[in-house]
Amino acid sequence: MFSYEHLAAFCATVEEGSYSKAARRLGKDRTTIREQIKALEDSYAIALFDIEGKSAVATNAGQAIYKQAQLLVKNSERLNTRLLKSYLEPITQLDIYHDVLAPAPLILHIERLMNEHYPDIKLNWLHRNRDDALKAVSEGKNKLALMQYKLSNQSPYPLGFVNLGSDDLNVYCNPHHPLAKLERVTVGDLQLERQYLSENLMVSAPELFSVSADVRIVSNNDILLELVKNEGWTVIPQSLAEPSVKQKHLIKLQLDELASSLNVGISFFYPEAIESTPELQTLLSSIKAFAAKYYQ
Repeated sequence: MFSYEHLAAFCATVEEGSYSKAARRLGKDRTTIREQIKALEDSYAIALFDIEGKSAVATNAGQAIYKQAQLLVKNSERLNTRLLKSYLEPITQLDIYHDVLAPAPLILHIERLMNEHYPDIKLNWLHRNRDDALKAVSEGKNKLALMQYKLSNQSPYPLGFVNLGSDDLNVYCNPHHPLAKLERVTVGDLQLERQYLSENLMVSAPELFSVSADVRIVSNNDILLELVKNEGWTVIPQSLAEPSVKQKHLIKLQLDELASSLNVGISFFYPEAIESTPELQTLLSSIKAFAAKYYQ
């Protein structure tokens, strides 16, 4: 019969491609990793790896069971985290990480909700990129995140999530920019001009959002907006650009190659360990109701 240790050693070896690298990743000796895999092979009379030089390459049998083994390992780690954090101190503070896609009305809604129902809980709103935020949420007791949705929100961390909806992404520049004077704007035109790009969009899909030969990465929304008001162009959510458009600091460009706006969604992430707390249940219920109206 296999154990968590057997499957963790097997999955790490598949992913790292060698017993030594798997051992370093798991903080164990190479001999221990090899013994755990050999025990698994002996129990089921199968060969899981072929040794090629210093590399361990999964056999057909190993490849066939890898995905299911990986799922069992991840679920075991999630269960372990939940059990370890099952005893929680009262929540007095929540750090909520957000990225460029988090709409201001949603942030304001959460702030008002918590002030009304839990006035003693202090909220901190912290701008982070997606990977750093999800890692922080998984490691902290009272941390949440409003982050970009991906086609697969499966995370290497023990997190719960709710997909809230999607916002329109459009291309913007200042009214005096050369692009604003063109009757027709093409992707080729964008490639010739400086582009300011949100770090989160760059990390999530560089092949889609990184267009120009001169791309400048910016992690802060306010700085990005100020930069593009002066020079270059950007692709950002409509809700973020709207105030600047109304003030005539920015204009929206209609691309020949796009019949409509791009849609990129946002999700709410939370530690599974606090899923059953009344604070999170209140927050989840209210956020879902707000998102259903906001993104309709």
